[in-house]
Amino acid sequence: MSSFCLFKNFKRIVIIAVIGLGANLLIWSLAQMARAEQVFYWDELLKVYDAYVDYPSPENAKALLDALPADTPLEEIGDARRGLRHIFSSDNYPVLYEEAVCGDGTAIEIYFRLLNITDGFYSEVVMSTLGLFVRVQPQLFLELLSVYKNTKHIKWHGYPVSFVGTGHNIHMKARVHILEKRVEALETVKDPKFTELNEDCIKELRARIIKVNQFIKHAKLS
Repeated sequence: MSSFCLFKNFKRIVIIAVIGLGANLLIWSLAQMARAEQVFYWDELLKVYDAYVDYPSPENAKALLDALPADTPLEEIGDARRGLRHIFSSDNYPVLYEEAVCGDGTAIEIYFRLLNITDGFYSEVVMSTLGLFVRVQPQLFLELLSVYKNTKHIKWHGYPVSFVGTGHNIHMKARVHILEKRVEALETVKDPKFTELNEDCIKELRARIIKVNQFIKHAKLS
């Protein structure tokens, strides 16, 4: 084989090796970027949250939304317990709550993202508040649910439509009333984009109503 052919083959091997190395570096870089996006920093969130509760402007609301993970993070850096106590403290939480229940769309979306970093009692607070929006903002609720329905928390726990909070555990008839009102609210949404999702939510609510009524009936008989 001539030296020219050897050089040509060597050059081809080098090119292939360089391309392969570049592809591997690209894959590694993308993996690192994806991992970085799934790392959540509590201290950074709390700085943005404090700015929001000091002044819940549209700009601060958008900054808070962006600081929250769009899904359950792969890794959390910081003190989650301290962070949740701070977010839901009586000095801070009412600001977010009022903005949301008064109809601010970004504040309502913030609740969907809070599901990704809460559990236990705090998760119940978020889910029961999201349940309020089913009744007062059914169209917006479905729009946001369509965005977040595949998040890990919602996939695991179901749509946040039928949770009404621990305060209704003793008043079961009131619980039924609230659930029925949520069904009525969802039935007013006629947008075909949300037909299937809406039907699923109504189905879940009606199933919960049946269970609560069965409990009430059993309690009367016992």
